[in-house]
Amino acid sequence: AVVSTQSTGWDKELEYIDELLSKDLRNNSAWNHRYFVIENSQGWSKETISKELEYAGTYIKKAPNNESSWNYARGIIKKNKMKYSDFPPFKELCVGMNESHIPSPFLLSTLADIHVEEGNNTAASNIFEQLKDLDSIREKYWTFKQNQLQVGS
Repeated sequence: AVVSTQSTGWDKELEYIDELLSKDLRNNSAWNHRYFVIENSQGWSKETISKELEYAGTYIKKAPNNESSWNYARGIIKKNKMKYSDFPPFKELCVGMNESHIPSPFLLSTLADIHVEEGNNTAASNIFEQLKDLDSIREKYWTFKQNQLQVGS
Protein backbone atom coordinates (compact mmCIF):
# COMPACT_ATOMS: atom_id res chain seq x y z
CA ALA A 1 0.00 0.00 0.00
CA VAL A 2 1.19 3.47 -0.83
CA VAL A 3 0.82 6.09 1.87
CA SER A 4 0.22 9.60 0.61
CA THR A 5 2.06 12.42 2.33
CA GLN A 6 -0.27 15.02 0.84
CA SER A 7 -2.77 16.77 3.03
CA THR A 8 -6.25 15.37 2.70
CA GLY A 9 -7.90 18.60 3.73
CA TRP A 10 -8.64 17.30 7.20
CA ASP A 11 -5.50 19.01 8.54
CA LYS A 12 -6.88 22.35 7.40
CA GLU A 13 -10.17 21.52 9.13
CA LEU A 14 -8.37 20.84 12.41
CA GLU A 15 -6.45 24.10 12.06
CA TYR A 16 -9.73 25.93 11.49
CA ILE A 17 -11.29 24.26 14.53
CA ASP A 18 -8.25 25.27 16.61
CA GLU A 19 -8.79 28.84 15.47
CA LEU A 20 -12.49 28.71 16.35
CA LEU A 21 -11.81 27.27 19.80
CA SER A 22 -9.03 29.76 20.50
CA LYS A 23 -11.60 32.52 19.89
CA ASP A 24 -14.43 30.82 21.80
CA LEU A 25 -13.60 27.72 23.80
CA ARG A 26 -17.30 27.18 24.51
CA ASN A 27 -18.12 26.74 20.82
CA ASN A 28 -20.03 23.46 20.98
CA SER A 29 -20.32 23.29 17.19
CA ALA A 30 -16.52 23.44 16.90
CA TRP A 31 -16.16 20.60 19.42
CA ASN A 32 -18.72 18.54 17.48
CA HIS A 33 -16.94 19.26 14.21
CA ARG A 34 -13.60 18.26 15.76
CA TYR A 35 -15.15 14.92 16.69
CA PHE A 36 -16.46 14.51 13.12
CA VAL A 37 -13.09 15.35 11.57
CA ILE A 38 -11.14 12.93 13.79
CA GLU A 39 -13.74 10.21 13.25
CA ASN A 40 -13.56 10.55 9.47
CA SER A 41 -9.88 11.26 9.01
CA GLN A 42 -7.77 9.17 11.36
CA GLY A 43 -10.23 7.31 13.53
CA TRP A 44 -10.00 6.70 17.26
CA SER A 45 -6.85 4.75 18.08
CA LYS A 46 -5.78 4.74 21.72
CA GLU A 47 -2.98 7.16 20.79
CA THR A 48 -5.43 9.54 19.11
CA ILE A 49 -7.77 9.38 22.09
CA SER A 50 -4.86 10.16 24.43
CA LYS A 51 -3.88 13.17 22.33
CA GLU A 52 -7.46 14.40 22.12
CA LEU A 53 -7.96 14.02 25.88
CA GLU A 54 -4.83 16.09 26.40
CA TYR A 55 -6.18 18.65 23.93
CA ALA A 56 -9.57 18.79 25.65
CA GLY A 57 -7.83 18.91 29.03
CA THR A 58 -6.12 22.18 28.13
CA TYR A 59 -9.53 23.73 27.50
CA ILE A 60 -11.08 22.09 30.56
CA LYS A 61 -8.41 23.70 32.74
CA LYS A 62 -9.16 27.10 31.20
CA ALA A 63 -12.92 26.82 31.72
CA PRO A 64 -13.88 23.98 34.08
CA ASN A 65 -17.58 24.79 33.75
CA ASN A 66 -17.59 24.54 29.96
CA GLU A 67 -19.81 21.58 29.24
CA SER A 68 -18.66 21.30 25.61
CA SER A 69 -15.06 20.30 26.33
CA TRP A 70 -16.17 17.86 29.03
CA ASN A 71 -18.72 16.27 26.68
CA TYR A 72 -16.05 15.93 24.01
CA ALA A 73 -13.62 14.20 26.37
CA ARG A 74 -16.22 11.94 27.93
CA GLY A 75 -17.79 11.19 24.56
CA ILE A 76 -14.60 9.92 22.94
CA ILE A 77 -13.97 7.59 25.87
CA LYS A 78 -17.51 6.21 25.94
CA LYS A 79 -18.02 6.04 22.16
CA ASN A 80 -14.91 3.93 21.83
CA LYS A 81 -15.86 1.67 24.75
CA MET A 82 -12.72 2.65 26.62
CA LYS A 83 -12.26 3.25 30.33
CA TYR A 84 -10.95 6.26 32.18
CA SER A 85 -8.32 3.96 33.66
CA ASP A 86 -6.97 3.51 30.12
CA PHE A 87 -5.97 7.19 30.20
CA PRO A 88 -4.25 7.93 33.53
CA PRO A 89 -3.28 11.54 32.67
CA PHE A 90 -6.94 12.49 32.10
CA LYS A 91 -8.02 10.75 35.28
CA GLU A 92 -5.22 12.51 37.17
CA LEU A 93 -6.36 15.85 35.73
CA CYS A 94 -9.85 15.24 37.11
CA VAL A 95 -8.61 14.12 40.52
CA GLY A 96 -6.25 17.10 40.73
CA MET A 97 -8.96 19.58 39.81
CA ASN A 98 -11.24 18.07 42.44
CA GLU A 99 -8.48 18.31 45.06
CA SER A 100 -8.23 22.00 44.14
CA HIS A 101 -11.95 22.30 44.99
CA ILE A 102 -13.00 23.53 41.56
CA PRO A 103 -16.81 23.71 41.68
CA SER A 104 -17.74 22.11 38.36
CA PRO A 105 -20.72 19.78 37.93
CA PHE A 106 -19.04 18.37 34.82
CA LEU A 107 -15.91 17.54 36.79
CA LEU A 108 -17.93 15.89 39.54
CA SER A 109 -20.05 13.95 37.07
CA THR A 110 -16.89 12.65 35.38
CA LEU A 111 -15.43 11.68 38.75
CA ALA A 112 -18.65 9.83 39.56
CA ASP A 113 -18.26 7.89 36.30
CA ILE A 114 -14.67 7.08 37.23
CA HIS A 115 -15.76 5.81 40.67
CA VAL A 116 -18.52 3.68 39.14
CA GLU A 117 -16.02 2.28 36.64
CA GLU A 118 -13.71 1.38 39.52
CA GLY A 119 -16.56 -0.23 41.48
CA ASN A 120 -16.55 2.44 44.19
CA ASN A 121 -20.27 3.13 44.26
CA THR A 122 -20.13 4.71 47.72
CA ALA A 123 -17.79 7.44 46.45
CA ALA A 124 -19.98 7.90 43.37
CA SER A 125 -23.06 8.21 45.58
CA ASN A 126 -21.32 10.87 47.67
CA ILE A 127 -20.54 12.82 44.50
CA PHE A 128 -24.14 12.57 43.31
CA GLU A 129 -25.14 13.99 46.70
CA GLN A 130 -22.79 16.95 46.11
CA LEU A 131 -24.17 17.40 42.61
CA LYS A 132 -27.71 17.76 43.96
CA ASP A 133 -26.56 20.97 45.67
CA LEU A 134 -24.09 22.22 43.08
CA ASP A 135 -26.34 21.51 40.09
CA SER A 136 -29.75 21.82 41.69
CA ILE A 137 -31.58 22.28 38.39
CA ARG A 138 -30.76 18.60 37.71
CA GLU A 139 -31.36 17.41 41.26
CA LYS A 140 -33.88 14.75 40.16
CA TYR A 141 -31.43 13.47 37.56
CA TRP A 142 -28.65 13.15 40.13
CA THR A 143 -31.06 11.36 42.48
CA PHE A 144 -31.93 8.99 39.64
CA LYS A 145 -28.23 8.32 38.97
CA GLN A 146 -27.63 7.80 42.67
CA ASN A 147 -30.54 5.39 42.93
CA GLN A 148 -29.09 3.28 40.10
CA LEU A 149 -26.06 2.46 42.24
CA GLN A 150 -25.72 -0.48 44.57
CA VAL A 151 -24.18 1.42 47.44
CA GLY A 152 -21.87 -0.52 49.70
CA SER A 153 -19.67 -1.86 46.94
